Amino acid sequence: MPKRNFTTLEEFKAHLHKEGATLVEFSGNKVPCILISQKKYDEMLHKVFGKKVAADTVLDLFYDGQDVFVDVQIKFLDTDFEENYLLYANDMIEFFEALAESGLIALTPDMQTYTNSQNTFMIQLPKKDAAERALEIIKSNAKKHNK
Repeated sequence: MPKRNFTTLEEFKAHLHKEGATLVEFSGNKVPCILISQKKYDEMLHKVFGKKVAADTVLDLFYDGQDVFVDVQIKFLDTDFEENYLLYANDMIEFFEALAESGLIALTPDMQTYTNSQNTFMIQLPKKDAAERALEIIKSNAKKHNK
């Protein structure tokens, strides 16, 4: 997975994941969920259908003591499905707390039907401790903006 680099706050904002993210309930726990287009979701399912699926998930953090961005990189091994989702962590502390707690991340279509568990693709993080370390960095560097 290629590491993405951004040099200005404007570049970060321009590359933010547009479909958004949320939390879903799974077996009584909150699981962070990245919303993706129906087309991208269908493409992902097509590429992994009938295969033993392993995913490499990397959390690439960018922070300056005030703003924290996390580039979530997901690659399904033995496929050509590879995506990056840039998130603004300052406004998503609960998302990253759930990520560190559950060790799971979900992908689901960005439609109202995302609450249907049949349309939610769960990925277990290969290294849950990476999510825990990321949460520590996010909490110590993200500053809420007073507007």
